[in-house]
Amino acid sequence: MDDQRLCRLRVHGDDLDLTGPAQSLRALADALRGAADTLEIPIRNGAVVQRRAEGPLAIELRGSPTLHLSGAPDELAAVWSALDSVATATDAGTEDSPHRHVGRLVVTGERPSPDDL
Repeated sequence: MDDQRLCRLRVHGDDLDLTGPAQSLRALADALRGAADTLEIPIRNGAVVQRRAEGPLAIELRGSPTLHLSGAPDELAAVWSALDSVATATDAGTEDSPHRHVGRLVVTGERPSPDDL
């Protein structure tokens, strides 16, 4: 199973929470960063679709659930950076609930439970 498939999307009111363990968030960031024009990546309960286009960052929820990201590469970089920084904070264990906000998207790190170690 690909690491990014361990990520999942949750909806909290108007916010979208993309959650996963550090290695999964990092794998998702790498895949999105390295993608050409359009990419769809399956996650645990849906998909993440990224489309590089001119303009500002757009974050939308569609489908069952599908997170759609679009914008210029320098705009999309905010999402990639949030995925990487949350993964780093999750690995470091310096925050109780590592998370970063990018517009309506919240990226949240999951630590393994003590039973998983």
